[in-house]
Amino acid sequence: MPSFPLTLFLTFAAATITAWFIFVGLAELTGSHIGVIPNSNSKLPKERLFDLTRSTVTAAGLLAGVFAIVYAYRKQRIEEAASVRADSETLGGRYQTAAEQLGHERAAVRLAGVYALSRLADDDSSQRETICRLLCAYLRIPYDPSKPQPGEREVRLTVVKVISEHLQDPSHVETWCGFDLDFSGAKFDGGSFAGAHFTSGVVNFSACEFASGTFSFDGAKFSGADVNFGSGEDVPAIFTGAQVLFTGAHFQGGIISFIFSEFRAGEIAFGAAFFGGSRVSFGSCVLGDADLSFGGPIWLGSKFAGGSVTFSGAELQAGILSFMGADFCGSEIRFDVTLTGSLVLFDEADFISGSILMDEAEIKGGSFSFEGSHSPEKLINPWPIPKATKTPKTKKVVRKKTSSRRANVKKKATESGKVPASGDAGE
Repeated sequence: MPSFPLTLFLTFAAATITAWFIFVGLAELTGSHIGVIPNSNSKLPKERLFDLTRSTVTAAGLLAGVFAIVYAYRKQRIEEAASVRADSETLGGRYQTAAEQLGHERAAVRLAGVYALSRLADDDSSQRETICRLLCAYLRIPYDPSKPQPGEREVRLTVVKVISEHLQDPSHVETWCGFDLDFSGAKFDGGSFAGAHFTSGVVNFSACEFASGTFSFDGAKFSGADVNFGSGEDVPAIFTGAQVLFTGAHFQGGIISFIFSEFRAGEIAFGAAFFGGSRVSFGSCVLGDADLSFGGPIWLGSKFAGGSVTFSGAELQAGILSFMGADFCGSEIRFDVTLTGSLVLFDEADFISGSILMDEAEIKGGSFSFEGSHSPEKLINPWPIPKATKTPKTKKVVRKKTSSRRANVKKKATESGKVPASGDAGE
């Protein structure tokens, strides 16, 4: 790089030459021919000298100003590019460090890695989706809820919390709404997506096991995403004892699939949920010794106002399927199930509009209850529901178990003091 005195000299020389060319050019424009290199024939009237000099200074000043602006802009761009490169190197280093922490053998270090990745995602939009995928991948790592490593459950719950926090507001600049979330094969013993917005993309819970604890989707909004709890016989979600809550959830778009899911134990509750436009499928699912509820006390009854809900091919072997206190006012519900031992409750439900199709249902056992329901014959087809074609050998055992559960459900509703007096009923 030239020394400062040399740079100053060259700049002065360039400015002087430029000013001279401007002076000569202006002289030519005004009819005075002096040439680039003056000679004896070059003449310039004295009365024009002052005007040309003033015009030259003005033009040179404007040119210098333009040059200064261009130079400053170019310098700023170079500095910004250097800053971006430096930031990129810094952010890349932060990602590598946080990722290494996430794989550390100590739970406390892994926990620090989770929070570091969360902060990095907020700071660097280019790595946001990559970080989201990394955290989802962590949850897919083999995990035994019955024998967790020290601190591991806390790390996993924190991962779920971080993902959930970034799904709360689709309009927020740091949102993760719309990203694909792949939890396939993960095992959960707690967590919460309460209030999350699933607006687009694919949310995959196929082959997941909800083993224990409480997993909440309370108040979640499903408005465009494909949420998959099972899409084939080989990859069903399995519910083996957890309490999975969708209380107050809104299903207003997208597809929510529980196809081939197995409800072996625990509770899956859609209390006060609103079904207004989504396609929700429980097709070919198996209801074992679990409670699948779309109702409860009257203020927890779900509202089926649009979209479709299908149970086609579902096997209701035991447990309780409850629509207690639900409002059916617009949805199309396919109920082509095979009922062998479950208790299906429509107590206190209001049948206003829509349809509930049972024309291909196989009623081999179990029972339906419509105590206090209002006009079920308006929507249920066929009505009355056909009697069981076969009495299972375990009928007495099933009846005793489901009667006890039904009593518990009714007790909760009665204690609330908000259950209306019994109206029309059908069996």
